[in-house]
Amino acid sequence: MLTEEGLLEKRRYSEHPPREEYVLTAAGRDFLPVLFMIGAWGRQYRGGGKLVRFLDAETGTEIKAVAVDEVTGAKIGTRPIRIVTPDED
Repeated sequence: MLTEEGLLEKRRYSEHPPREEYVLTAAGRDFLPVLFMIGAWGRQYRGGGKLVRFLDAETGTEIKAVAVDEVTGAKIGTRPIRIVTPDED
């Protein structure tokens, strides 16, 4: 399913024996922040048992995901939000 949706690409890395790997596409890399946020939500509200953690590969520190508005720098959920429908644009 992830390959069909364009998030992963299947690549052959060995002919003898034939072996393949799955690598992230550009769309998959762009989707990573969404996965981080879902993981953070799950740890906070559905935690229990052993959970996967995301670590910075260079420093070994755990990555703590937070969504931030690129324009204001404010953490999402801390400021009032107004939803604008396509008809209102």
